[in-house]
Amino acid sequence: MSTYFRPFVVVAVLSAIGLLPACGSKNQIACDCINPGAPSYLYAAVANSILSFRLGTDGVPTALASQAGPNDSGGLVADSSSKFLYVSDFSNGEVDAFTINKSTGALTEVSGSPFSTGPTPGGGGIAIDPQSRFLYVLNSSGVLGYTINSTNGALTAIAGSPFPGGAALDAIVDPTGKFLYASNNGDSMGTIAAYSIDSTTGALSSIAGSPFATQANFPGPAGFAFGAGGKFLYVGMAGSANANNVVTGFAVDSTTGALTQIAGSPFTAGKDPGHIASDPAGKFLFTANSQDNTVSAFTIDVNSGALTQVSGSPFAAGGGPVSVTVDPTGAFVYLGMQPSPIAGTQGLYAFSLNRNSGALTALAGSPFATDKFFFGVAIAKP
Repeated sequence: MSTYFRPFVVVAVLSAIGLLPACGSKNQIACDCINPGAPSYLYAAVANSILSFRLGTDGVPTALASQAGPNDSGGLVADSSSKFLYVSDFSNGEVDAFTINKSTGALTEVSGSPFSTGPTPGGGGIAIDPQSRFLYVLNSSGVLGYTINSTNGALTAIAGSPFPGGAALDAIVDPTGKFLYASNNGDSMGTIAAYSIDSTTGALSSIAGSPFATQANFPGPAGFAFGAGGKFLYVGMAGSANANNVVTGFAVDSTTGALTQIAGSPFTAGKDPGHIASDPAGKFLFTANSQDNTVSAFTIDVNSGALTQVSGSPFAAGGGPVSVTVDPTGAFVYLGMQPSPIAGTQGLYAFSLNRNSGALTALAGSPFATDKFFFGVAIAKP
């Protein structure tokens, strides 16, 4: 049985999806925006708070002041410039919005925050387009869309929102900003809803052929990541009725946004790989395996999209990882953890990433902040 009882994602970070063609994850800043000399900050959603950490050049997190936040977050995401952080509040049906101090990483609530996402409970998975113009949040009504004020971070509902959809868990926008995908976790066919995004208004329209099946009679699609610069879309199968242990991969039609399963899909991962992330170059994919206390690492074939396990994978995580992100430089991988059914710790686990092989090595001192029960994690590099 999966640990995923309602929508919550990990999510994403800087430009939750805003990437150059050579980049490809929901979980890191747009590659052309990285300032090598600027500090990186990691934010984590825990019960009633948002934890903040400054990431050293060695990848080790140093705790900063915490900020009051949702009791039950469905996900968090930073915009591509790392000016703003958005955190969904599942219990209260809201999105909390914050400005990010580029010098200190401190969070300050945006005027007008929190912003409503409709009836409670609601406000689950959350995604942002590469240009940071539009924000999308999932709830039981479908997909809610907002425009983002580039000056102050305030949100305004898009005309026609919410847009029709199922009880989805996670969402992601492709690197071009043309398409949005939502994982229908409770659907018996395990489908992915696909939408085109109006480049002017942000309004959503269903793509022909949507929703796209992952595995017949095998529900559980959850977290997303792109590979090879957006050519391929991957979804971790968290499981709801069945214990899923796979990642499903699709080729993305760059013109229509339609999805076609790639040869060899689904690919075997650890147990309950609900949330996944790729590195900035789109070469490697990582899965947080919440039911067996591991993280799986794969190489991505840039031509076919096929996944191959990295030597040594899966790697021990020490607890039940429920979120995963890769830092914008591609040097480190971070897991947000909760106690799993086979015991283990909670907190933040950090690895160094071999950018040639994809192998992971635990950082000295991991896990960190073991007194906290983590939900999602996101990294900002102002």
